[in-house]
This record gives sequence, C-alpha cells and structure tokens, in this order.
Amino acid sequence: MNSPHNGPDTVRLAHLSDIHLTARPAGWRGADWFNKRFTGWLNLAVFGRAHRFARADEVTAALMAELRQQPPDRVIFSGDATALGFEAECARAAALLGLADGNVLPGLAVPGNHDYYIARDVRAGHFERYFAPWLTGERVDEAVYPFAQRVGPVWLVAVNSSVPTYLPWDASGCVGAEQLARLEGLLGRLGPGPRIVVTHYPVCRASGRSERRSRGLRDLTRVMDVAARGGVCLWLHGHRHGSYHNDNPGQAPFPVICAGSATQRGCWSYLRYDIAGNRLAALRREFDPQRGAFRDAETFALELAV
Repeated sequence: MNSPHNGPDTVRLAHLSDIHLTARPAGWRGADWFNKRFTGWLNLAVFGRAHRFARADEVTAALMAELRQQPPDRVIFSGDATALGFEAECARAAALLGLADGNVLPGLAVPGNHDYYIARDVRAGHFERYFAPWLTGERVDEAVYPFAQRVGPVWLVAVNSSVPTYLPWDASGCVGAEQLARLEGLLGRLGPGPRIVVTHYPVCRASGRSERRSRGLRDLTRVMDVAARGGVCLWLHGHRHGSYHNDNPGQAPFPVICAGSATQRGCWSYLRYDIAGNRLAALRREFDPQRGAFRDAETFALELAV
C-alpha cells in the first residue's frame, strides 16, 4: 500500500459504503410481500442485483482483514449495510464488520436508505442496535443523530439522511428540520479543527449534475446552509456505487467524496484518507478477484478550507 500513515499530526481514515449484505433466513413476514421489500426482492432475484453482489461476504471479509492488519484511526461507514433492511441482515453485516466481537475497530456509521427500507424496522431501531459501537460521540440531546467524533484535530459529524419511503422508485432521503436544528447546535459547540460531514446521500452525481429527486436529498439546500455556516469543509457519502470526488461542486462550498460500493462487482473498492493540516491525500483500494485481496487503484489530493 503506497499511502503511508506517518507523522504525529496525520489522521488516517478508512471510508467504506454500500456493502448490501443479505442473510438467510432473512425473516420475511406476510406483509413484506405487499410493501417495498417485494420490489426490492425482484431486483435482487430477477434483475441481476444478487449476481452483482454475489461475492459481498468475501469482499467484506477481505476488507476487514486488511483494516485489522493496518488499522486506521477511524473507520467510516456511510450506509447501506443491508439489501432489504431486515434485522437479520443488520446483525450479519455488523458481525462481518467486526462489531459483534471484543476487538472492534474504532468507527463511525450512518444508515443508508436500504437500512431504513421499511418504517416498521426503523422504529424497531435495528441499525442503531447492531451498529451501536460506531454510533458513539458528542450530541446536543438524547437523539441518536447527529453526533460528532473527534479524531486527532479532525471532527467527524454523522448526519442521518435516510428515511423510509413507500414507492418502489423512490430512493430519496431527507435530514429533516428537527435533526437540522440539532446539527446547527452541534456544529456551534465543536472545538477547532476540520469538520467533515458523513452521511449517506450525495451532494451531486459524478458528472457534477444534481441528483434527480427520486434518488437525492430532498432538503439538500437547507442542509448545505447549515453545513456552510457551521464550518464544514468536506462531505463524505455513499449511495452511488461508483467512487468519485468533486473538488468544487456547484451545489456546495466544499469538496465531496463518494466511497462507492465496497462490494459490488466491478466497483468494489474503499478509500483511505490521510489528513495533515488542510491537506487530504486519498488512496482508493480496489478488490482483485483473482487474488482475493485489495490493491492500489488511484490517488488524489484535496485542499480543505479549514
């Protein structure tokens, strides 16, 4: 691996997303055949999604083995641990990410829209229960989101942008007015240092164009206003399965980075960030299916307006 973790003031982060793990038995109920899960199952079983994620378990295991061998200062998971949001999928994903044993890597996580697939399971708090080791941090009240973790001089700020939706074609998200008010209060009380938002939804697509409404963050403009006033200098996300970054998106006054999917065939990769001062050096590591391990794929650098 060519990106060294050196210097006492350098912070290393590992960013992964959208692993979309399944479980058998999943825990189907009769009502699930009449809600969004049925169309999600069709996408898996009939339209090829299961094939694209056929090696998700193996890739996740290889990724975690690499992180345990060269542990970062913090693992960042930006959502979509599951395929259909079942409790069994949440439990299995958490176990494969090492959250069920006594040797948990330090991390931060937010749910994705697939983890919040069905309102019933959101109310049950499956993601929050199984991912609890990665949901610790500073908060303004008892609500889970948002929260902040300090990693050296860096602040990571977790924002939940996922909500259950009901139409099969609706994969949009929303932070909501109550969480936005908490976010503004949280940003106002954090100490000095770079402030990095971690959420599931993107600011823009790889082309720089805005997301279409059915896939984007519905209250993006309001979130952006709060983030800009609160001194945010970088936005990390998933949702889109191809990794990309944009130094100067028109929709935000700071850079954005999409981790892409760590486990989808042909996209499978994750990112390492070394942050020193206001400079971020990124290395994308992609899965080599022949070797069953990760290899260097590309590097890029960003200047953060701290």
